Amino acid sequence: MPNFQELLKSSSTESASICSGTIVAGRYITQQKLGSGSFGTVYLVLDKKTQNEELKVLKEISVGDLNPNETVQANLEAQLLSKLDHPAIVKFYASFLEKESFCIITEFCEGRDLDLKIQEYKKAGDMFSECQIVEWFIELLLGVNYMHERRILHRDLKAKNIFLKNNHLKIGDFGVSRLLMGSCDLATTFTGTPYYMSPEALKHQGYDSKSDIWSLACILYEMCCLDHAFTGYNFMSVVFKIVEGETPSLPEKYSSKLNAVMKSMLNKDPSLRPSTEEILKIIYINEQLKHMKCKFSDMTLKHKALNCQKEAAQILHAVQKKVHLQTLRELAEVQKMTPRERMRLRKLNAADEKAEKLKRLAEENYQENHKRMLELKCRNFQRQSVDVLHESEEHATKHLAQSQPVSARDYKSMGHHEQSENDTPDRLCMSEPVECDIPEDPNIAEEYYNDGFDSCSEASEDEDEEREGEEQTSQTVDKTFQQDSDIEAMVRCLENVLSCTFSGTKNVTIVAPAMPQGLRTMNDTMAEIKVKRMRESAIQNLGAEVFEKVYDYLKTARRQNADENEIKEHLQNVISKSSDCFEVDQLIFFEEQLLASLEKQIPA
Repeated sequence: MPNFQELLKSSSTESASICSGTIVAGRYITQQKLGSGSFGTVYLVLDKKTQNEELKVLKEISVGDLNPNETVQANLEAQLLSKLDHPAIVKFYASFLEKESFCIITEFCEGRDLDLKIQEYKKAGDMFSECQIVEWFIELLLGVNYMHERRILHRDLKAKNIFLKNNHLKIGDFGVSRLLMGSCDLATTFTGTPYYMSPEALKHQGYDSKSDIWSLACILYEMCCLDHAFTGYNFMSVVFKIVEGETPSLPEKYSSKLNAVMKSMLNKDPSLRPSTEEILKIIYINEQLKHMKCKFSDMTLKHKALNCQKEAAQILHAVQKKVHLQTLRELAEVQKMTPRERMRLRKLNAADEKAEKLKRLAEENYQENHKRMLELKCRNFQRQSVDVLHESEEHATKHLAQSQPVSARDYKSMGHHEQSENDTPDRLCMSEPVECDIPEDPNIAEEYYNDGFDSCSEASEDEDEEREGEEQTSQTVDKTFQQDSDIEAMVRCLENVLSCTFSGTKNVTIVAPAMPQGLRTMNDTMAEIKVKRMRESAIQNLGAEVFEKVYDYLKTARRQNADENEIKEHLQNVISKSSDCFEVDQLIFFEEQLLASLEKQIPA
């Protein structure tokens, strides 16, 4: 039998962590480290090639020194996953090999994972409302149903792989198990988390769509009780409760209908568990679907109305900014003029305004007189008609002639002939007053004529403020659009489910296909890396000396099938909390599974 430590030495070393600001694949700029797990490290990155540099998540998974042909199947799977489009599934964008790491790019969810949310509520002593739990459960159910319809299994449904975005749940991280762990029994064991693993998976009877249903029920229980459905002080006790123990029930505060749905999903016989389609047909769930559809439809309408108001305000703000900038530019042109030219322009504008007022007054008089004339005609008065239009024009002309000098356009409209060739056609000259009291000396003129215009040195600052405002507005609109698009997509999904009667649908169980040959090397490498990291984590938590004692004792006790109470008593003498040995117990279990898998691959 090959030595396990030798197998670990042959596995690849971990890749160096990515520093903040590093550019990956020529487009992803790392912002910060979000966390790390048994598979690898997660980073928040900025995608340079998207509009407004969208935030995304990069998962860096160490796979060792693999040949390119050993990742072909994984890339084919990545193309399949990138086509999945559902509001309850984290968007999978791309995957690629970067040095000794396999990188996966996914959607960023600002609400973090469901496990953290549950721990926050548990620490605060709060509980989720049944309405919120049912809404989240249905979102997960719709996401799993979408995957199963496309014959895709998740394999690792758990609270840590469920993410919140705008208070809506999204299923994530199935890309890791799908791409890197294949479909063999070893993949099932190493990908799954014991608290969520089904009895058939633990007994190596295969993994199918009903195993995902079991995991989904465990998540439902955890949302209701803020604790795992199956617990124990060590790994094997949890396994025993899952395989042989009683099915847990929800607290009495939750409806019996919801409890019945969960219990049916936790049936130890996978053939008796309902499929996602059958769960959606349950009357209680169907009623909740209709309620969610109405709720989300109302939210969509409110968001659209709010967006219209925001867009109108943004347009008004943009127009005001544009007018303001145009005014500043005009002021800049005015400041370049001499005091005499500014005085001319000022008087010219005043004359134009006065002429415009007189024109409006003449039009109003015409309309009023015309109305009176019609009234007189209707009363059959024999009276000579009056040419109101002619009188009003003469009236307007008379006033204009007595007013201050006007513009050339209005001057011609009053019936005057065009100027001779010797006349200066300059508009400013035509409006020049006969007597000018402005001093000829520019310095004295500046004191005489105090320019009322403000300095337009603020123009550039206003333009910068406008650009910043537009960027902030764009980001707000993008965020609102993303939220609206998710809600609208969920409404369409609910409508499709409610309109579909599933008539003639059989309870078809999706069985995991055989693992392609191209994934075997990657599968073994990933399993070895996970075991290695689990060992390092246990040593860090317990200390090297305590770890060796616990590891040696548990390994011997498991081989001899020692009594659980005896194991617990012995561990309490070694360490204060025997529950701290859970990770060591799980490590031994995984090591045995890995060795058994490697022995099968060794030719006789």
